[in-house]
Formats: sequence, structure tokens, C-alpha cells
Amino acid sequence: HTMASVRTLAPLVRRSAAAARSTQTSVRGFASPPLPPFARSPTPTQKLVENNDAVWDDGVAPELGLDFDCQHVDSTEGFMSWIGGLGLFVGLYQFVKTTEPEKKNPAVNRKMNIVIESPRVGPPPAEE
Repeated sequence: HTMASVRTLAPLVRRSAAAARSTQTSVRGFASPPLPPFARSPTPTQKLVENNDAVWDDGVAPELGLDFDCQHVDSTEGFMSWIGGLGLFVGLYQFVKTTEPEKKNPAVNRKMNIVIESPRVGPPPAEE
């Protein structure tokens, strides 16, 4: 082998070894490379406006705490969706209640779980 051929092959061998290591680390479950940082909002230089309480500012992208993005949903449809969501949870509660989960509890009741009498608490009784 000549020295020139070794010099031309050395970068290729290094690249393939580095590529093999990088694929092995990702297969092993190591952490991914760090993501670029977020562009932070500038720090406020003056006091906030009093009516600015519905803004969620996490330092990256301030947004309104209330969504006004659904202008196409009228109040009747919103109310019916809200009632439907609450009704779903009430129905689930009623269904679970009809299965009587108290009777399926394998644990002993607290009253039956005491082996000795309850210890006395507080100061000792006064001797007469």
C-alpha cells in the first residue's frame, strides 16, 4: 500500500465509523441531540395592563387563555357540547354505581381490621 492511498481512505473510514456509532447510539435508546432553543419573548419593560389576565405567557409564545378561534361554533352548539360532556361523565358514574363496587372490594372494613382496642391518646387520667 502506498501512503497516498491510505491518506485518501482515512477520511472515509473515519466517517463510516462515526456513522456506525451514531446509529448504534440511537438504537440503544440514548437521548437525541439537543434541539435548538426557542426564541424567547423579550422581558417586559413596563407594568402589565390590568386587563391582561387572560393571557398565558410562557416566555416563548404568549397566547390567550380563552380560545376565540372557533368563531364558527355558535353558543347553542357549544352549550350542547358542554352538556353532552358533563352527561357522559354523569352516565359513566351512574353505570359504575350500578355495578356496586363496594361489594367487590376484597379488603376488610376498617372496623374489622383492628385486632386490639384502640390505644388511649392524650394525657394520663388524674389519680384521685
